Amino acid sequence: MSVTKEPAASIDGPPIDVETISETVDAALSMQLSTSTREAIDSRTALVVGHLNLLLAEDMWEGDEEATGLFQQAYRFLNLSARPGKGTPVFEAFTFMRESATLTGALASIYAKKKGLDLP
Repeated sequence: MSVTKEPAASIDGPPIDVETISETVDAALSMQLSTSTREAIDSRTALVVGHLNLLLAEDMWEGDEEATGLFQQAYRFLNLSARPGKGTPVFEAFTFMRESATLTGALASIYAKKKGLDLP
């Protein structure tokens, strides 16, 4: 390495914590509409969507037909205009949470497989 040339910065950050994502997804999918408050649904949805956004930011989805399809589906699904708001009925917010969790779990599984990680 020369004195005038800096080492290349690594663009790889720490690996995504698939165990935490898996636990969040499992918790969301185990919630029941009849026993969940709107606040609990909204809180869990925020966690799931945060994990989904982390997964979507990874540069690893091209070249794998299943992964690319899920990536595109998740990207369209997270369209801000389609997300539930304060006036959205609880059932719709609950459904959005479950669909988010399902997509997040599927992408986390593919991520773990590509990275050689074990899912709990």
